[in-house]
Amino acid sequence: MYTLGKQAPKYNDKTNGEKFLFTLNITSTLVDTFTINLFNVLKSVVMDGTTQTGLFFYPFTINGMEFIDLGFSNVGIETNGDLFYERVGGTNLRVSTPTGQNLTYRDIFSLISTGAYLQMSRLTITSSLRAQLISGTMNVVNVSNVGVVTKKSVPLVTFFDATQNQNNILDVFINTHLCYNQGLEFTILPLSTATFQFYLEV
Repeated sequence: MYTLGKQAPKYNDKTNGEKFLFTLNITSTLVDTFTINLFNVLKSVVMDGTTQTGLFFYPFTINGMEFIDLGFSNVGIETNGDLFYERVGGTNLRVSTPTGQNLTYRDIFSLISTGAYLQMSRLTITSSLRAQLISGTMNVVNVSNVGVVTKKSVPLVTFFDATQNQNNILDVFINTHLCYNQGLEFTILPLSTATFQFYLEV
């Protein structure tokens, strides 16, 4: 039912679906550790809404008070597809895509929101801070249709080996899926940059 055509780079394995790589760059100028939720439509802070004066997609905020309490002045999806969290004073966390990648965060988020089921077999994380890989957390978050949230922890440190942790790179082999009810949650360390490369199959 769903096809990405030539929009995303492909990779090969022995499965039969349409496989593609999707890369996100996460940059934080925040001075504290922040937990970010990716792809999960039901738990997401923002959903695509109407364009406000052409600047960004004005979000439908589910947990608005939570983010006001944390000092965020804006949370939204810009017209270029970036997801951003901005605090008063200009510090922010931004989820963007690399130059040349035709798919944006908004594209994948919107695809999932329409009912697409993306199988994920691997995640490669590259971080400016080694501590992001050692002490950072990752959860697979499922939200039922009646709002019950369950989390499955994925201890990143268990994926280290002698060849895998060079140059602050970690390969996480995980067999899970992204869909309307299920996404991912990560802690992002302050003043850091990270690249997340997802191996997905439609």
